[in-house]
Amino acid sequence: MVDFFVVKEGDFGRIEVVKHHHDLVVHAHPYTHFSFWLGGGLAHSRVGQHTVQIGPDVALGVNSNASHDFRLNDANKAAVFLNLYLNDAWLDAQCKNMAHVMVLPHPSIGITPEVHAVRTKLLTHLASPVRGHALCLEADVASLLSTTLMSAMTAEQLQAMPVRRRMIDYRLRVAIAHMQDNLSTPKVAEEVAEVVGLSRSRFFELFHDQLGTSSLVFWNAMRLEEVLTRLSARDENMTSMAMTLGFSTPGNFSRFFRDHRGVTPTAYRKVCHAV
Repeated sequence: MVDFFVVKEGDFGRIEVVKHHHDLVVHAHPYTHFSFWLGGGLAHSRVGQHTVQIGPDVALGVNSNASHDFRLNDANKAAVFLNLYLNDAWLDAQCKNMAHVMVLPHPSIGITPEVHAVRTKLLTHLASPVRGHALCLEADVASLLSTTLMSAMTAEQLQAMPVRRRMIDYRLRVAIAHMQDNLSTPKVAEEVAEVVGLSRSRFFELFHDQLGTSSLVFWNAMRLEEVLTRLSARDENMTSMAMTLGFSTPGNFSRFFRDHRGVTPTAYRKVCHAV
């Protein structure tokens, strides 16, 4: 059973073509995330107060760090998706001609014929790399982003995007740095409020207000990104990786990864290293 078909990385972030056989738990990414249905069963995602039915006519768009889940409409029908995870700095550079940064007003994005055509071009280049593949791929991603934004927003919404990204509270910046330094400490996401001198209730409220997620989901996203980096960079022993990141057993580590990515870490690393 093939779960991941493609994993590609670049200055823009990460692209994946993946077959989902399982639901994913509530999670977040340090990237702006777009998900395009390619075939198989349909799926839906809850983002805040919104539920998006993802299929041939609708894509999903999630701002960086926002909590969301992913659920198959029919557990017996796997679904194939093109997922884009785009760095905010790269995104903002793409939007500089508009003098705005890119923040999505709604997670539901209509698939226009233009979006479909540009997405197909990107998939073609993923399947058949050409000379200058990296630059070609980045150009395709930029084109898909531009076309998707035109579909996702009205002219008024585009003009209403913020001029710069919100600077988060300095106490949250301290908390995030502490969490990054303690990825192997299971309770750090719950205990970090004390580090920055806030009550737990006030800290959790501030965290969700400014980052759109909980400290636990955010910390799990940080751990997941560390795992993805290690899986793509070197052939580290899975048991060693699990212990280093605070998992009590390799089985718990593998379960965590599958719950967040839909596949085992071994399967993901195999695709990352495929020629």
